[in-house]
Formats: sequence, C-alpha cells, structure tokens
Amino acid sequence: MGQAKSIGKREFIQHTSKYIKWVETGGLSLIITHHNEPDLMLTKIKKKSFSALRGFTVIKVVGDVNDPVLPGYDLW
Repeated sequence: MGQAKSIGKREFIQHTSKYIKWVETGGLSLIITHHNEPDLMLTKIKKKSFSALRGFTVIKVVGDVNDPVLPGYDLW
C-alpha cells in the first residue's frame, strides 16, 4: 500500500474531488475515518489488477426480478 493519509469522513465529503485527484496523481492511499476509527480506504487500482476484478460485478437473477423478496410485500 505504501504511504497513506488519514482524514475524517466530513473532511472527505467536503473536499471529495480534491482527495480523489490526490489519490489518482500521487498513487497513495487515503484512509477515511469515522469517529477516529478507520472506516474506508480509497486507493488507486493498478491497470493489471483491474482485470482481476472481472467477475465481481456479475449478477445472476433467478426468477422474476419483479416478484417480492419477502412474503406480504406484494401488497404495496
């Protein structure tokens, strides 16, 4: 991972584009905290590792997607 900078969620929300650019250009990771505890990590994906992510976004739908998931919710 290399070096990482740590900031709070509120700071990240207020300056999101700045921090995304910082991670993209610097290649460093950003740890986003909530109540001073690490919560999220923003890091740049290397081009060769992007192909390893294929298959994680595949969704297989079984049955009718319009059917309710739980009984009784078809009354809405």
